[in-house]
Amino acid sequence: MLKLPTLTANSPTIAEVDLAAFKENIRTFKQVAADSMLMAVIKTNAYGHGTVPIGLAAVEAGADRLGVTTVEEGALLRENGITVPVHILSSVLPEQAADIVTYDLTASVSSRKLANDINNEAKKQHKTVPVNLKIDTGLHRFGIEPKKAIQFCESCYHLTSLNWEGIYTHFPNSDEGDWELTEEQFALFLDTVSNLNDHGYNFPIRHVGASTIAIERKDMHLDMIRPGAALFGYEPASRQRDLISLRPVMTLKSRLLSVRELPPNTPVGYGGSYVTSSHEKIAIVPIGHGDGYKYALSNKGEMLVNGKRARIVGTISLDQTVINVTGIPDVRAGDEVIVMGSQGGDEISAKDIAEWMESNVDEVLSSLMERIRRVYV
Repeated sequence: MLKLPTLTANSPTIAEVDLAAFKENIRTFKQVAADSMLMAVIKTNAYGHGTVPIGLAAVEAGADRLGVTTVEEGALLRENGITVPVHILSSVLPEQAADIVTYDLTASVSSRKLANDINNEAKKQHKTVPVNLKIDTGLHRFGIEPKKAIQFCESCYHLTSLNWEGIYTHFPNSDEGDWELTEEQFALFLDTVSNLNDHGYNFPIRHVGASTIAIERKDMHLDMIRPGAALFGYEPASRQRDLISLRPVMTLKSRLLSVRELPPNTPVGYGGSYVTSSHEKIAIVPIGHGDGYKYALSNKGEMLVNGKRARIVGTISLDQTVINVTGIPDVRAGDEVIVMGSQGGDEISAKDIAEWMESNVDEVLSSLMERIRRVYV
């Protein structure tokens, strides 16, 4: 049995998660798509916010279903009292069929072997299991090609222990606003569903709408929307800022470990990638790429200290980041540092960090490691 230490104080670096803001975002999407169900996609540790607390909050706020990408995430939700349908929005291995059935999870199915294995396991457990058919309309990760959908259903639709309750697809270019391609793929999806219906293969729940579709295209909401990262306060594209009001859910904060002055021409950090140009004051923040605060932010990013921006200098190490606090008055060890969030009328958002990294909000949030303590407020 692993023994955990009893500490008198914890690491100063914490991720503060505002559950009220998260619930408000859920309710906002419920209003946006009042005629459709809402699946709250909380994959990848709820984009770094914590699978179980966020899952419970989503259900409390009115989410009809939850979406994850691994069987382990789904089982964790079940073990912690979540009873709403939980979808596995990724392909899984056939040997995971037993756990899918045991935990009453809704699998995405696009292979005959997986369909048969889930069906056989459901028979053993005397259950009927809900499944969703995934159609590949152009993302080309997994899913049935539209022209092969009839053939697939001929062999799998009538498996007696499967309930084909839903059919769905996912678009690759909607966030970028490529509506011509997205509309072509949407039409392909609808044609495929219609063709299946004509052959007697019916799927009551049709869904295609991740965050962008939920925000911008009411005509594509169908029976259910599936917002993900937007639930945590960040619309996928800047053009959507006037279309929906969302609140960031996480504040990432720490405290300065030390403050010191360095003379001109002094290299800072591993490899000396930054050299002081004058007498400069630097400070150490206990967060690094071992926490998921990416190496790519070296000499690029900023943090807030006493309401002022302090630039990252030098190479971010596994456990520490150096910031330049020259010109910020009254800085001392122990002062609060906002890595992501608001302080003194200024704000550093996950989008800012993503731009510095040349990445996206999903990576910024979901990369934050579990050793950063989550505090729910």
